[in-house]
Amino acid sequence: MSSEFLIVAERVLLAKGNAMSASQIVDYATAHQLFSDRVAGKTPFQTMKSKLSVDIRTNGSNSKFMRTAPGKFFLRAALPTGIVEYEAPKYLKTPPSERVLTVPSAEFYKHVHFQGISLSHARVQKLLNPSVCRYLDRLEAELSNDSKQVLTYIMVSRGTGVLCFQRGNFNRVEDFLRGSNCIGFGGHVSETDNSLLSEGSMGLFESARRELMEELRLPRIDQTRLLEGRGLSLVGVLNDDSSPVGRRHFAFIFRYKVSRDTFWDKPIKGEKSIAQLHWIRPNKGHQPIWKFEYWSQLCLRQFLPLLAKTASAYQIVRSGRVSRASIICVIGALGSGKSEATRVLAHAFGYSEINSGRVLARLLGVRPVTHRQREEFQKQAFHFIQGSNGPKTLAATIASEILRRKEHRFVVDGLRQRKTYEELCTILGKERVAVIYVHTLPDIAFKFYVGRSRSLISFSEFLKLRDAEVERDVPGFLKIADAVIYNWEGKSVYLRTVRHMFEAILFPSQLDKR
Repeated sequence: MSSEFLIVAERVLLAKGNAMSASQIVDYATAHQLFSDRVAGKTPFQTMKSKLSVDIRTNGSNSKFMRTAPGKFFLRAALPTGIVEYEAPKYLKTPPSERVLTVPSAEFYKHVHFQGISLSHARVQKLLNPSVCRYLDRLEAELSNDSKQVLTYIMVSRGTGVLCFQRGNFNRVEDFLRGSNCIGFGGHVSETDNSLLSEGSMGLFESARRELMEELRLPRIDQTRLLEGRGLSLVGVLNDDSSPVGRRHFAFIFRYKVSRDTFWDKPIKGEKSIAQLHWIRPNKGHQPIWKFEYWSQLCLRQFLPLLAKTASAYQIVRSGRVSRASIICVIGALGSGKSEATRVLAHAFGYSEINSGRVLARLLGVRPVTHRQREEFQKQAFHFIQGSNGPKTLAATIASEILRRKEHRFVVDGLRQRKTYEELCTILGKERVAVIYVHTLPDIAFKFYVGRSRSLISFSEFLKLRDAEVERDVPGFLKIADAVIYNWEGKSVYLRTVRHMFEAILFPSQLDKR
């Protein structure tokens, strides 16, 4: 693991091209899934900082790494002219990394035109042949958009139940809110999985068997069953184009039905990164689906709908902060339903609405954004906000509108950048401002957006708007959110959820009497 942190740090610093802190390196690597599944722990930032510091202290001027300032690391070979080294660094030779199976993206998309899960996997499986596939260094593959890495994703079932766990523990609020429960074991199909016995699938089934044997302690009967090909079946293909990480991977979904061995009454993990291993079953009540990571949510909705509750929900992180704040910023990605939540606050709780998009449109001298000209508006907005005074100007204009009104409580709809939020807090006082984040899965947000805009936009076109440069700061607000709303169902259910959350925050004593 020691060398893996250094490999990851080097790749991140090369990709970003500027000095970064250990926490920034880990955040980027985590977001782009550069760490292997073996890396776990509560303090990856401290581990990264320690590994870099030891490498620098031990190896001196021969290290690949160096400090440009206290707590800031960079690559010695890429040091810009005029930047002075803060301290001495050094080079530690690293072992070769895992080589993983990949399919060229262009070839993949000739056969795949869906988001989520397809039960028809034969056509995609035919791509797994030497004339199409190639093996790449895993870290090289993670930083390239030209290939799709092949993964296995295995659900372990027993009767009507499925095995559930948490992978790793970074112990951060935003990680918890994103959902940490998982029902899929597995990982990359690697070069070592391919053999003469690979059944013409480039090691796909071998990878599934290996991953299960590594991640779980299996009784002898199950080891034998897996080696004989019993109990393990290929049930679908998962393609997720909703994020940069998703676009670099796709997974074959397997289902493994365990033996009747009593060992499975209390299953035991095989890898350190797996925690809280347990069965979930219909008779134990529905699981809140927002507590699961996205791929598990897709699998639950497709294969195990009786196990998960998909109703809208909310999570209050800092109730006192929201109840005391006179200004609430409602933030979410495109199609999330943030504007609907804003209207609930305005109409049901007396908040005065300020639409940041309209404020920005006035500053730009253009009409408020509509679906038809959203892409052009996004480009203009990004150009404005990238200016040295962009965030400050937008925040000051919003603040002046708040200060000139006579109302006491305000809801600001649609901030997109952390810098604008921070400037607003500086002007008005941080204690006066709270953040509500509306979290909606990409495929569900797409349905909401299409329904609202009544457009014939495709999912890929929607993602282009959702992933525009001006939108890329939005997910980061989850880290500082004082409350999170999970938007899952139709409009009426969602609006009731928003209303109930604010009743719980603003009038807790009345709720207790119900």
